[in-house]
Amino acid sequence: MPRDDPSSRGTPVFGRRSSPARGMVQWRDRIVVTDPDPTEENRVSAPQTLMYAEDLVVGDRIGLGTHTVGEDELVDFARSWDPQWFHTDRDAAASGPFGSLIASGIHTLAVAQRLTVDAAYGRWAVIAGRQLRQVRFLSPVLPGTTLTGTYVIDDVTLDDRGRGLVTATVTLVDDAGSAVLDGVVESYVRRRS
Repeated sequence: MPRDDPSSRGTPVFGRRSSPARGMVQWRDRIVVTDPDPTEENRVSAPQTLMYAEDLVVGDRIGLGTHTVGEDELVDFARSWDPQWFHTDRDAAASGPFGSLIASGIHTLAVAQRLTVDAAYGRWAVIAGRQLRQVRFLSPVLPGTTLTGTYVIDDVTLDDRGRGLVTATVTLVDDAGSAVLDGVVESYVRRRS
């Protein structure tokens, strides 16, 4: 089989023993580079290796990369999408309940989406997202916080329409290891056959 065919490599193992570096997928017998530098012009290129619903394994844990939420980014996002004073006004926020600006929950969710695309969706034959469930904003994200997390595949249900419904739990944590966001994500992924 050609090197690009994931079925020739067996089952993916995303970080069961140790997480591969960003831009790599660990297979049972080797690590495969699948992604050019995703920071190039801030976009993810089409994957060199594409994974289908049949390739995804319930219980696999995918480590997400990291993103540091800078103050300018936090305020710019909030001014456009969630213009509340505790996201946009440094002086007012300093005397508010958190003693600082905090990121919008929607901004935190957007970071989770980007890290998930970089770590998984950018390599999968994704059709579209179906729904987000039970999304919880667990702690505030302050300027300068570095976020990372995990994406755990909870279920893969194949249908007769050429797709699989992938249900997963995504969790983001801050640099102290405290959870800041979690939720259940459902996405449709194409089947190979």
